[in-house]
Amino acid sequence: MIDLNSNDFINNPYPAYGKLRESSEPMWMPHELDNGTGGIWLFSRYSDVATILRETGNISKDKSILLPAGRLSPLDRILLNMDPPEHTRLRAMIAPWFGVRRVADMETGIERLVKDLLTDIKRGGEIDFIAEFALKLPLLVIADILGIPPRDMLQMQRWTDVLISGADSGVSNEDIQKAQAESMLALTEYLSQLIAAQEPGDDNLIAYLNQSAKPDQSPTVDETLGLSVLIVVAGFETTVNLLGNGLLTLLLHPEQLRCLRENPGLLNRAIDEMLRFESPLQRSTYRVTTKEFSLNGFRLEPGQQISAVIGAANRDPDQFLNADKFDITRSPNQHLSFGLGIHKCLGERLARLEATVAFRNLLQRFSYIELLDTKPHWQQKTLFRGLRSLRIGLENKNT
Repeated sequence: MIDLNSNDFINNPYPAYGKLRESSEPMWMPHELDNGTGGIWLFSRYSDVATILRETGNISKDKSILLPAGRLSPLDRILLNMDPPEHTRLRAMIAPWFGVRRVADMETGIERLVKDLLTDIKRGGEIDFIAEFALKLPLLVIADILGIPPRDMLQMQRWTDVLISGADSGVSNEDIQKAQAESMLALTEYLSQLIAAQEPGDDNLIAYLNQSAKPDQSPTVDETLGLSVLIVVAGFETTVNLLGNGLLTLLLHPEQLRCLRENPGLLNRAIDEMLRFESPLQRSTYRVTTKEFSLNGFRLEPGQQISAVIGAANRDPDQFLNADKFDITRSPNQHLSFGLGIHKCLGERLARLEATVAFRNLLQRFSYIELLDTKPHWQQKTLFRGLRSLRIGLENKNT
């Protein structure tokens, strides 16, 4: 049995993941969440994780299978917790906003945001990279997509941080779930007011959903609210973690940072390796079996909750040569950080673009970046993996 709430695991989960992969059976993890199950089967091998992420015939993401409607929160009814055909219909509504063309059109604005944030950093200064850059960039991008006033985004971040902790079966408890319910209420009230305030001609995703010209396919107000909650909750946490984890990993591997400076064309591969090596999302979200079936010889009964441990799969030596080595030249690199199948992350292109623009500008502007923390300050989360802070020193190329 592995204690996912221990400091040792929070600081470095990978030895525990190695034990999970070597075990002949998945690990049973009891939890205190009110979702119709008493615990989760954790699968950690790459092949099993890939199967779970793709599977739709024997596995559902719909919590209403086990819970009555009165016990479902707005967070339980978002796109992330739906099966086809509802999932297919709603995903198709917002997919164009995260497609190739739309994301490409965002690059100029993201470039401007990155340059402005980096300009605010004093030459030769010492900063908390998380608070002063990694948090701000995704928050401002999501604010623009949803039409949220930028001044309100830090409050949105506080609400969503509580929501994520409440959904984290590795750390959640009764007090955290109470705080989650309060934050969920505040967030939905705020977004409901924002939805109602949209006017014709507003250029944001909420206005777009409100003004859909296809009555038979238009989202209801509750569905628009659910889509908005999803984008706020999932739209920036993973990107914040990618930026923070990625920079920390580069600084802990100076030879790889030097290689990237000397070979800027490796940036896309470097970002993939950051995603693999320190996965922003460590475990897949809610899934429950709908039928009896076997996964790699292990028999599952209907109504059992299962989770794909992405952080473990991304370090599986059966899939990755020298899996515990950070190598920005790694190719191929079929990591699972964005998922697979019909639930693959809708914001993948946007997250990649933000990371690409951020690291490109960061390395171009600063000739020297120094890690000032003696050890990383990881958040007390097991579903996601990200830093509470990252103190660095910077030397501008113009000084």
